[in-house]
Amino acid sequence: MNKKTIFLGKNEINTKQLSVSGQFVEIDGEKYYQIKNYHKMPDFFISIVSDSDHWMFISSAGSLSAGRKDRDNALFPYYTVDKIHDHCGITGSKTICLVESDGRTSLWEPFSKQLAKIYRIERNLYKSVYGNQIVFEEINHDLGLSFSYRWSNSEQFGFVKQSGINNITNEPVKVELLDGIRNILPSGIDYIFQNEYSNLSDAYKKAELSEETGLGIFMLSSIPVDRAEPSESLYATTVWSSGLVNSKILISDHQLAKFRQGFAVTTETDIRASRGAYYVNAEITLKKQQVAEWITVAEINKNTTDVANLNLLLKNTPNILSQVH
Repeated sequence: MNKKTIFLGKNEINTKQLSVSGQFVEIDGEKYYQIKNYHKMPDFFISIVSDSDHWMFISSAGSLSAGRKDRDNALFPYYTVDKIHDHCGITGSKTICLVESDGRTSLWEPFSKQLAKIYRIERNLYKSVYGNQIVFEEINHDLGLSFSYRWSNSEQFGFVKQSGINNITNEPVKVELLDGIRNILPSGIDYIFQNEYSNLSDAYKKAELSEETGLGIFMLSSIPVDRAEPSESLYATTVWSSGLVNSKILISDHQLAKFRQGFAVTTETDIRASRGAYYVNAEITLKKQQVAEWITVAEINKNTTDVANLNLLLKNTPNILSQVH
């Protein structure tokens, strides 16, 4: 039977068959189990353990649910397995890159199911032998770049996403990136309200940014109640980033389409009635074989004192990246 060559626009769809394999490897002195080309497998579910009260359930597609203690204290919405799989690209990590090379700018969204049809890519998944860390890696052979991010947890700081982009060629390359997390829940939304009144809960959400430190604060304008009584929300979810200089911060998804089209984005400081997101936008030039790394850190149930202390810590600790573990 003859196979047709299929095009998407002027690009031939990549139909190269990649084999799935597994082996133990070492990353930063720690042992991991690697699944090469995991994206060629049906989506599967993974749990990440903690020595504290963190919990995380993550799909091999990258979407996830996570929080502290129980499902009523979630950082990302608590859903059933099938819904978490379906939320690929909607909940959890999100990265968009504009790569300048050979006189043109290319759009690359690591771990996108659609762009895997265009680029020659390799995707690898790593889980630590202790079960407390997971790493997603995509190698783009057409652009000569690899991108990876690692989920881990910290008793002091919460949930840590460590991202890195690596120039695997011998030529310098310029990248403008937008990296972060999306569909962040503010404190105060329990499991039942999140699932039965999700659209109503969006109307109560608000996000603010401390421009001086880049601290994103995600909260409810008030606790939703049916009675005519004051119901102030006193807790917040916090997100911050460190490692990229001269960066802009976005606290919503509103400018993603604009960025994909090549327009400049602007820092957001006050967003109402929208799902929470936190992105760092920066331009970096990578020399041959150079790696750039940064972190995004999120925590739930912070009161006003906690937020003020965290903001002060970020302001007065230039090397805070080295303290997160």
